[in-house]
Amino acid sequence: MKPTLARVLIKNTFWNFFTQAWLILIFMVTTPVVVHNLGDEAYGILSLIMATVGYFGFLDFGISQATLKFISEHLARNERSQVHRIISTSVFFSLIVGLLGAAIIIFLAPSLIEFIFKVPPVLRNEAKISFYIFSGWLIASLLQGALQTVPAALQRFDLINLINGIACSLQGLVSAWLVLSGFHLKEVVALYLIIRVLSASAFFIVLFKLLPDITLRPMWHGPTFLKLFSLGKWVLVSYVVGPLMVNLDRFLIGSFISVAAVTYYAIPYAIITKLGIIPGSAAPVLFPTFSERGTLSDSSFLLGLFRRSLRLLNLSILPLAVILFIFADEILRIWMGVSFADKSVAVARILSFAVVVNGLAIIPYTLVQGLGRSDITAKFHLCEIPAYFLFCLFLIPSLGINGAAIAWTGRVVLDAALLFWYVRRRIGLRIRKHLCGEIKWGFLLGAVFTLFMLGIKFSTQRLLVQGALILFSLGLYVSVVWLYVLDDRDRMHFKCA
Repeated sequence: MKPTLARVLIKNTFWNFFTQAWLILIFMVTTPVVVHNLGDEAYGILSLIMATVGYFGFLDFGISQATLKFISEHLARNERSQVHRIISTSVFFSLIVGLLGAAIIIFLAPSLIEFIFKVPPVLRNEAKISFYIFSGWLIASLLQGALQTVPAALQRFDLINLINGIACSLQGLVSAWLVLSGFHLKEVVALYLIIRVLSASAFFIVLFKLLPDITLRPMWHGPTFLKLFSLGKWVLVSYVVGPLMVNLDRFLIGSFISVAAVTYYAIPYAIITKLGIIPGSAAPVLFPTFSERGTLSDSSFLLGLFRRSLRLLNLSILPLAVILFIFADEILRIWMGVSFADKSVAVARILSFAVVVNGLAIIPYTLVQGLGRSDITAKFHLCEIPAYFLFCLFLIPSLGINGAAIAWTGRVVLDAALLFWYVRRRIGLRIRKHLCGEIKWGFLLGAVFTLFMLGIKFSTQRLLVQGALILFSLGLYVSVVWLYVLDDRDRMHFKCA
């Protein structure tokens, strides 16, 4: 990997990481305020509304990801006219399907509230109004997805993170202010809609700043759409099945148990899966690079980048997962209160294991998508969904939200196994030599770090002392990784970045 490319990748990954880290801080501060003032049931309804409307993102039909891939390729060949045509077609299509999706949501909302989710009668009217308001969020979200492909293709993740960081910060802080001021669910939902409209508008401005010669107008260019859809049709399957797998647990919890139980599951799920900021920060940066090098059939480069990405992510995510597993009870008690922690701690511990597997699987997933083989991940998702659905149907009624966490973990392990199996065939990844060789140090250090954390947990009950020792252990871990695990090439890339 060329040093210049390495610097670009590392800088963009850091931009993504620090933005997400800031948003986690906002989330940690504002979530207890919103939950305790809205109430467990209303927050559960909010989670279900966001999951339901977010699921309709499949109406993107995979066009935004196809747009990103083809814009990256056309810009690399300096084919500006093709870029303009692709963007115009993508934006116009997103607007049309967004309006269609909003209409479907408005039509389905009463049935979902009355018959599917166990919404208390006193909250049903407000839940319906909130669904109606949030349907507009889908339109703005699909438009933003289309517009965001331009700065992503140009590796301008600083702009993407600036806009999204400001928008999400306002969403968290202002929603906390609203509930403290006595406003309730529908006002919070309206705030989310307003902020998404503003962030989509900001990406319109960015588009014209980055491509000042572009003429963006409603346009339907059939051949361009077919080109996008040829890749996007399989992404569509993943967009339909993928979000269903992500949200199925919450839908079934809301149906089998209660909307309050959704809150007790969604909060630990949210904080645990936010560990995914590390692989999630790298994936958008790696996708254009995988796409460009895949076009050149540069398998040796792809294998090298894949291995290094996997090693660094494994070293990064393991210690955080260990801390959350061992100190889940203490974290939830301080953050959400004793009563809430008692209901959610087992979920947090189960998911802390799953998030390591899921984090590592993001790299092969991104590689497969970058190679233009969205059909592979779609086929894997089609294989996984029946098994996951049966897991949920069996485990949620019998074990409650803990059963949902177990089912999600099983699904994640299966997904990762299938992705690594495909990468092994596609770019010559050798499991014992490459995969085990890259992650063994992470797991060995993770085992030692686990012993340190257990020693801290059982040697003192004073939270300040525990926190100080955890920070010291993290510093020691980073030092060992820097001095003894990373090679000279890795250290050079970080220094140059």
